Formats: sequence, structure tokens, C-alpha cells
Amino acid sequence: MNEKTLYSSNLVIRSAVVDDVDKLRDVFRRASLTIEGDRDLIATHPEWLVWDDAMLPFTRVAIIDGRVVGFASARPIDDFLELEDLFTDPDWMRQGVASVLIEDIARRGVRVEVTANPHAIGFYESVGFVARGVANTQGGPVPRMYLDVTRARP
Repeated sequence: MNEKTLYSSNLVIRSAVVDDVDKLRDVFRRASLTIEGDRDLIATHPEWLVWDDAMLPFTRVAIIDGRVVGFASARPIDDFLELEDLFTDPDWMRQGVASVLIEDIARRGVRVEVTANPHAIGFYESVGFVARGVANTQGGPVPRMYLDVTRARP
């Protein structure tokens, strides 16, 4: 059995606290650098590897055995939540952590929108997000996607 198998009984999702900030910054940086296609762009913009501490009040943290294994930040804008951050510790990627974080955010019952990293489109579609258009960012045009949590998911 893979010891990294995700069991809901030992996964805790909670609100982030100030003591989590260093761990959040670490996960943010390491996870960002795992996307090979983004490395050149990140090298040009090293400031993109600095997590915005202002997101702390909007951040939910995934904890397994006392360790931060991922986090998501979703702040309210008008009548929806903007998913600003969704990062998983590289040691825990593809184990279901991000999916559980999206489920946690969706429980708020409000539409969730994201300016999606093109490398993450498949993930977002797999958890129910739908393309809605394109956003122009410093890194170029990227998809805008939304999750309508008021609709029953297949």
C-alpha cells in the first residue's frame, strides 16, 4: 500500500493561521516550480514565487499527519469566489488533495471562478470547472473557468 494514499480519516481541512505562513510559502514555491513549462516565465518574474500573505484570511489548508500538504485561497468578489491559489506539496501531488480542497470551497454554495494555469485545465475540468473565456495576464492569455456549485455534478 502506498503510504501517501489519501484517506479522508487522516486528512483535515481547516482555515489557515499565521503559524502556517512559512509552510504555505514553501508549498507555493515548490509546487510552482514543478511545472516545467512555467520555469522560464518564473525565472523572468521571480516575484511570482512570493505568496501574498493578504490571502491568509481566505485560505484553507489541507493537513495530513500534522503536515501542510496543500492549500487553496478563495476570496469573495461580487457574487462569486475567486480561486486565487490552489497548490499541493509536490510530495502529495496526484493524491486527491487539490480535489478535496475544491470540494471544501464548493461547500460554501457560491460559484467559484479561476484564471487557470493552462497546465491545470485538465484538473479543473475533472472537478467540474467549465471554460468561460480568456483572461489576459502578465504571462499571456489564459483560460477563465467557473464551477457552478448550485448545479448537480455528474
